[in-house]
Amino acid sequence: MIDVTRQSTAPADRLWAVLSDVRRWPQWLPTVDAVTPHEPDRPDEVGASYTLEQPGLPRAVWTMTAIDPGRSFTWESARPGIRSVGVHTLTPGPDGSTTIRLGIQWSGFLAPMVRLFLGRKSLGYVTREAAALDETAKAAAPATGA
Repeated sequence: MIDVTRQSTAPADRLWAVLSDVRRWPQWLPTVDAVTPHEPDRPDEVGASYTLEQPGLPRAVWTMTAIDPGRSFTWESARPGIRSVGVHTLTPGPDGSTTIRLGIQWSGFLAPMVRLFLGRKSLGYVTREAAALDETAKAAAPATGA
């Protein structure tokens, strides 16, 4: 499993607004070229599916399998021999900071090959995604008056 944790000074609600809007990921996420909802009028909810295009990776269909609004969502992608699970979690701290945790896990008989051939690239992607999420949420901070 790839598991990346990053501390952010951004509040969880601001991070959630960015993270949970998967349709806008290509606007701020350098590891995503396109996100196409299969049912454009359907809300981003459990059961909603999206085709995700990422540089250097095969196009994949991801389906939301769990959502805890404001805190986390999980989605899954399956192909013959491999199942991928992506986990996105925000944990607010008592000081207003937030722990960002992003992970991906593979299972199935092709999982060892996927880890071997895509593990390093995936770790780099997930690390960049956590940093981009943090930076985008901080940039979205409301301006404060003097």
